[in-house]
Amino acid sequence: MGKSRLISEFCASLAYTRCRIAYGLCREFGGRPYGPILEALSRLDPSAVQLTRTESKRQYFDAIVDRFVEIASRKALVVIIEDLHWADAATLDLLAFLGSRLHRMRVLLVASFRPDDLHAEHPATAGIERVGRSAQASRIDLPPLEGVELRRFIDEALSGFEVSAQQRRSIALAGEGNPFFTEELLKNAVQDVPDGRGSHQTGRVPQSVRSTLLERLRPFESEDRRIVTHAAVIGRTFTLSLLSSVAGAQPERILSALRRARDFQLIEELEPSLFRFRHGLTREAICGDFLRTELRPLHHRIALILESAPENERSIEALAYHSWAAGDDERCVRYNELAGDAARQVHAYDDAIAFYERALESKSVAAFTRGALLEKVANLRLVLTAREESEATYQAAADSFAIAKAFEREAVCRVRAAMTAYTVTLSDTTAPLEQMLVRIDDSERLARARLHLGIAWIAAALRFPSRAQAHLAHVDLRVAAGVTDVQVRYHHVAAIVSTALGDADGLRREHAAWLDAARAHGAGAVAGVYYNGAKYFASFGLHEEAQESIRQALRLAGEVRNRHAEECAHATAALCYVLSGDLQAARKAVEAVPTTSDNRVNITFATAAGTALGTYLGDDRLIEKWFDGFEASILSAPEIECGYGFAEVLVRRGRRKEAEAFLHRALPDCELVRGEVLTMLEIARYGAAGDRARARRYLARASEAGDSLERPALALFDAICESGDRPERAKQLARAAAEGFRRFRTPLIEAAALEVAGEAELALLLYRRCGATHHVRRLEGIGSNALPAFEPPGGAEMALLSAREREIALLAARGQSNLEIADALSISHKTVEKHLGSAYQKLGVSSRRALRSYVGENR
Repeated sequence: MGKSRLISEFCASLAYTRCRIAYGLCREFGGRPYGPILEALSRLDPSAVQLTRTESKRQYFDAIVDRFVEIASRKALVVIIEDLHWADAATLDLLAFLGSRLHRMRVLLVASFRPDDLHAEHPATAGIERVGRSAQASRIDLPPLEGVELRRFIDEALSGFEVSAQQRRSIALAGEGNPFFTEELLKNAVQDVPDGRGSHQTGRVPQSVRSTLLERLRPFESEDRRIVTHAAVIGRTFTLSLLSSVAGAQPERILSALRRARDFQLIEELEPSLFRFRHGLTREAICGDFLRTELRPLHHRIALILESAPENERSIEALAYHSWAAGDDERCVRYNELAGDAARQVHAYDDAIAFYERALESKSVAAFTRGALLEKVANLRLVLTAREESEATYQAAADSFAIAKAFEREAVCRVRAAMTAYTVTLSDTTAPLEQMLVRIDDSERLARARLHLGIAWIAAALRFPSRAQAHLAHVDLRVAAGVTDVQVRYHHVAAIVSTALGDADGLRREHAAWLDAARAHGAGAVAGVYYNGAKYFASFGLHEEAQESIRQALRLAGEVRNRHAEECAHATAALCYVLSGDLQAARKAVEAVPTTSDNRVNITFATAAGTALGTYLGDDRLIEKWFDGFEASILSAPEIECGYGFAEVLVRRGRRKEAEAFLHRALPDCELVRGEVLTMLEIARYGAAGDRARARRYLARASEAGDSLERPALALFDAICESGDRPERAKQLARAAAEGFRRFRTPLIEAAALEVAGEAELALLLYRRCGATHHVRRLEGIGSNALPAFEPPGGAEMALLSAREREIALLAARGQSNLEIADALSISHKTVEKHLGSAYQKLGVSSRRALRSYVGENR
């Protein structure tokens, strides 16, 4: 699984070190004894292989080891031996001997092999096991790629080529994480060669893959090959009894063929009488020698045999496959939908989608049934975070329901499509919902209620509470009595509107009603009420209610083992704790969110909280993890929650213009903004004039709407903007702001206000109490002549380096390369480049030579 690439990348990382690297390749045919090791030795020293004749094998081995010792005494060696599964016995003997003596040499020996090729009859099996038993040996097993790694592999392999999302998913499933198979399937998809033979699910198996897989059938006798072929037609998994019936042979004869197939790593025994092809492409490669028309009668026969079994012994999945392959439309739809439902119940979502899509291939599917199948596919694609595919599938489902005049089901799918599209584009996606409202009759009250709620949800998410409130007014909850998802969404949107309009009492009422509705909908919905509600409470300074909501969300998520809900709760908690000034609790929460999360909201909240937390604590590791780790994606598509932390890091790294541009993109066009005070104040400090004017309007509207954090934030916003022209007026406004923030118990923002008010000592006390180490050091350094919070540096030569920047700059000045620095500090090469570039900019230097001079002059 990618062993050659791993070795290649490892060797590339040694390019700037003093290690010498030598390769030796084992060859399948025609290799000479000890060839790979002598080949590697000759690359290190061409004269080293001119060995004199010896009287014994031991003397010969000693002579080779002595040559390695001599070369390694001058430079450390990395010796690579590839494809050990093709090694001859002599080479394996020498490797075992060499391995036992590595402890006295500066030599790393890396050997690669395919364990699947080492069946019991393979001549290299025993030798490789003997090499592996050496005390100096360790083994790295490379598992299949999966999850984020597999998606990234496919994205990078397809750079510059267009392949549909559905093809990507099919290839990912077919390749099963094997990089070679996956890459070959991708090449095949790009070439788009039409084919009437072979696989019916993933397209033609590429010749390169087929040759590799079918090579293992070459030693088989004709009857064994026939039995294995019949097994392949049955499917990847098959039973002994079924194969015996289909192949027309006695079980004893079948077992003989299967035993040989097992030894050659073609199949594996899952349990007595149950077998499976080790790789799905193996089965497809075998079937690829037949036309689909040739196989249909055999599939039909298999389906009838399966259907005749007692109901409790039937394999729905096998019936689904063979009915489809036989072209039996009626059975195909029935059994594939049942198989998809069964797979969905055990969370095998990709498999479920494949079953539903097989059912959809039938030409006789009624419009309502087609809509129902498409809706199931869309739901699962959403679970798998394939949002664009999900949105398109919901639209297709809605179109089918429209044909069937099932308007309520159509409305469900139209709303889900619009909401999913919003999460992708963050824009107004309500046009299809408005159009459907015009098209359907007033008597379709439940469908109309769903459409109004969908529009209200998107309007609220876009921060247009008045429009959301207007659509809520059209929803009569009596029409949706007992329809729990409608009840939940109604009170959710109402809670958002109450928050946006500054109505804390309204938020409490709607949150309670939302919670009651969610309890009838399921534990996951209840957890969602708690962690979403926490952020709304925090925007009013209701920290106890926010923290209790977080505790309840985590409790519920733990009880039902809902990893998504747990991630959401931790990500939201981190933001709430930063706002309340509890930085240690914020650190604990943000560390519980994995950086590999597929949930966009969770990553947004975690990057926002983690970066802000890093700036307060002066913690370079947090900034490296949450800013450097997500810089490209967040800067390209910023969301307002990330405005404060990301702009702050950019400014501290001397990239003020980028911070200004980032804040411009992060500030939405909307009616008003609630709950993003930190970002609004950052715009006052570093935003462009037009953005400052717009941000102030939002704060003013929010302040008029109700008593919340936005009122003191507006005073501090004005104080920051006026501090240069009207310092006394600015101090007066800042003191009033500090009093307001004290009332809402947000000490970090209160401290920022006190700084602008000239009360540096009081600000320092608050920063110390919160553990905001960066600001403590900053204020202790400037004493009573405090500058306003986060004052940007006046010039590059005046900028202070962060602790990590200083550390890296000193190592660079001492002559260490970026790779050596990365290794010494256990950070990535890219991180070294970022910090060193920032240090260059702040110090006004452009080379290592200039850096050494600067360090010498300013030691």
